[in-house]
Amino acid sequence: MKTAVLIQSHNNSNYICNLARIFYDIRFYVHIDKKNSIDYDTILESNIENITLIKDRINVFWGGASQIYATLNLLKEAIKNPKNEYFHLMSGECLPLKDFKLMEQEWSKNPDINYIESHLDKKNEWRLKVRVPHADTKYLRTFLGKVFNKILKFSTYIYKSTNFNENYFYFGSQWFSINRNLVEKFIDKKNDSYFSNFENITCADEHAFQILARMESEPANISDNNKRFIIFKKKSSPEYLTEETLLNIDRNNYWFARKVKEKTLISQIKKLRKNNE
Repeated sequence: MKTAVLIQSHNNSNYICNLARIFYDIRFYVHIDKKNSIDYDTILESNIENITLIKDRINVFWGGASQIYATLNLLKEAIKNPKNEYFHLMSGECLPLKDFKLMEQEWSKNPDINYIESHLDKKNEWRLKVRVPHADTKYLRTFLGKVFNKILKFSTYIYKSTNFNENYFYFGSQWFSINRNLVEKFIDKKNDSYFSNFENITCADEHAFQILARMESEPANISDNNKRFIIFKKKSSPEYLTEETLLNIDRNNYWFARKVKEKTLISQIKKLRKNNE
């Protein structure tokens, strides 16, 4: 197998262990938020051969640059194995909708394609025009934090306080499936200063890789489709998916579903593996 699965999570160690045991022929790389030692120790003590735990853990905050650094640590570890050609980034609340072997077979028909969302979005441009002091803290999602965000957002109608190129105001989901060529470009040492520019940018994880993908790859290789089924309503976080919703997803068009509660995740992957035996 040429597939590496990168899991960026803050919990759900039981699901992650079950996933790795069921898909024993896949290499898993797992980053557990530094704030959570219990789930990290659970996976460590499970001693599952096809799991590589990231030791250099990041204290991750929603919407902050810490998300970027956790992803980079996963990519840097997974690229070490020369067998890895296809890299899926998922959370601990993501469900694979088909066997990873089937994903690999489908992808191998056009291996140059990168399944990452990356498109211009006027609604979110303001994030790249102003620095938010509390962007990588627990206060970003508090009431006062949201009020301050609104003030900073409106300030961008008057002036821009960052140096990002407005021709590259790209946006997209944090979760992606990319090939080895793009991973190598993302982790190139020359891009260290590029990623540091996203500190104090709100929801930096929805811009940093999405912009760099456009700068570093041929546009035709960026699909602007990450093959993830996600439902957003009026909140900044996606809705939890029910078993009924999961049953009705068109699995010809999607590889993963986000987000799903742990009990449902475990029952679904057991069914998935059984159906493919």
